Amino acid sequence: MCGICGIVALTPQARLPGPEVVRRMTDILRHRGPDDEGFHFDAAAALGHRRLSIIDLAGGHQPIANENETRFIVFNGEIYNHREIREFLEKQGHRYRTASDTETILHLVEEEGIPGLNRMNGMWGFAVWDFPRRRLLLARDRLGIKPLYYVQAGDLLLFASEIKSLLASQMVATDLDPAALASYLDLLYIPSPRTIFRGVRKLPPGHALVADSTGIRVERYWNPAFTLDRIPEFPEAAERVRDLLSDAVRIRLLSEVPLGAFLSGGIDSSLVVGLMSRVMDRPVKTFTVGFRGEGWYDESGEAEIVAKHFQTDHHALQVTSLDLPATLEQTVPALDEPMCDPAALPTYLLSRYAREWVTVALTGEGADELFGGYDKYRFEQLLAALGPLGKLAGRAAAALPHAHLSERTRRALEAAALTGPARQLRLRSTFTGEESRRLMLASLEGIPNASMEAMEDASRGYPVGDNLNRIFFQDLKTYMQDDLLMKIDKMSMLASLEARVPFLDYRLVEFVFSLPSRYKLRGGRGKLLLKSAFPDFLPPRTLQRRKHGFVLPIGRWLRNDLRDYVRDLFASTDDPFYDHVSRREVNRILGEFYGSGLDRALPLWVLLWLKIWCRQVARQPGAVTGKHF
Repeated sequence: MCGICGIVALTPQARLPGPEVVRRMTDILRHRGPDDEGFHFDAAAALGHRRLSIIDLAGGHQPIANENETRFIVFNGEIYNHREIREFLEKQGHRYRTASDTETILHLVEEEGIPGLNRMNGMWGFAVWDFPRRRLLLARDRLGIKPLYYVQAGDLLLFASEIKSLLASQMVATDLDPAALASYLDLLYIPSPRTIFRGVRKLPPGHALVADSTGIRVERYWNPAFTLDRIPEFPEAAERVRDLLSDAVRIRLLSEVPLGAFLSGGIDSSLVVGLMSRVMDRPVKTFTVGFRGEGWYDESGEAEIVAKHFQTDHHALQVTSLDLPATLEQTVPALDEPMCDPAALPTYLLSRYAREWVTVALTGEGADELFGGYDKYRFEQLLAALGPLGKLAGRAAAALPHAHLSERTRRALEAAALTGPARQLRLRSTFTGEESRRLMLASLEGIPNASMEAMEDASRGYPVGDNLNRIFFQDLKTYMQDDLLMKIDKMSMLASLEARVPFLDYRLVEFVFSLPSRYKLRGGRGKLLLKSAFPDFLPPRTLQRRKHGFVLPIGRWLRNDLRDYVRDLFASTDDPFYDHVSRREVNRILGEFYGSGLDRALPLWVLLWLKIWCRQVARQPGAVTGKHF
């Protein structure tokens, strides 16, 4: 796992900045690659690379060139089937200098171009620079496990694994995008391809970018196949899931450095650990974080049961106290953009702890979206059964004052009055549409509703007429892609740890989404197919327990541990927060929470993360700051 960055000239007349710029961009990615650094400079391109050595420890130094040194690659990720692809490429006449998967990508692109990416199984964000044609190719893996950002600055194109690397160039304007800020208030993250900065873009998953003198073109290379010749019977489908997940775990054990797994004690991570234990010749190193404090939901005991069942080499980090301001001020800016996922805190603590023993960790992300694990999916079934009664309940909830309903209940009831992507958006939104409009100083008149656009685009991306599957896929392409995967990438890489996600093996994703949703969720019971695939594999207690998300006591924190910090932070005006957000509305929410005792903990938490981001990132010197929106 690594960090990449670079600058290329889009026209023959364009002039690159001095090499110190890319060196600065590369250095800020040191946490992603503490083991090595490398550069390539020529008249039209400057490439930088930070390496976390995992495969071909001796020979995998990047950038890597082709045989005649006309093309160069920098790569972040892992290609699990690179040895099989290498055999094919060697038969085509390619001569290898290394044993790394990086060189395989370069030769594959030379041989087959962008369509060749569909041969690969893994996670990636890479850049290939073709010097003779002065052409840059950027590509991101099918499901967005690895990040990749880019920005055009005049006749130059800059790219990097993290936005902070782009900002380090001091060539990127930091005007905020009002549509992106509105999306943050809606979703608590910013959907692709937007970022919080107006000019910076995420390369969407499953897409490639080609930049040369004719311009910049972004094209999709992966169109998932969600249809089968025939729908297998349930037992056959369960067997196929078992085989696919087993192989997905097996190939992700490719490593020349110590490897382990995160273990929460839930079904998903427990299956990954169990499948690892089947094929590894030594006990799996497993890692859990447990919290001993009021209000925490502590899963460390559940993880211990699974660890004993599979006889793992188990390590549990017990947190009894937490310096919340310091932890927040470290994790929030590391996420690059405003992204209020409270689980980022324990994810970073766990990653930092695991890094003491291993360099690679497998995780259980993705299973809920594939197999219908979230409570809201059961809520969707309930609403479908209620029909018009659900709409009546939603309209009644909208008319009640805040004091009469909890935030969660209000959100659920108001969503009941809606349908399709609008319902899913309301279930995700912390603020009502009216409250968001009052919070934002910028007028939203004429500004695209980026949240709804992302939801509708994801919904259209599932071609089969199965409403629940469509919602599962919508979450995979929005919440999973732009929140969960970015959280696990940024928090694990902050600790210089590589995280691998076997549930997002594209073969498993395509197969599971080709099956009817009744195989996954029926009668209020989720993950039916996944549980049936491994009926006697997990401890009975683990198999039978319902999903329990990571619960943080944010209400208690805000009222007690963080009270003075919150007061001082929102009183300060030395960052651009109040250039974009209404101070009057923020004070109203503060008053409702601290003065009236209303259930406004989550809205306040969302604003707190945005304020910290503005303080730690948006006001940093060095970037090119233009006018605010």
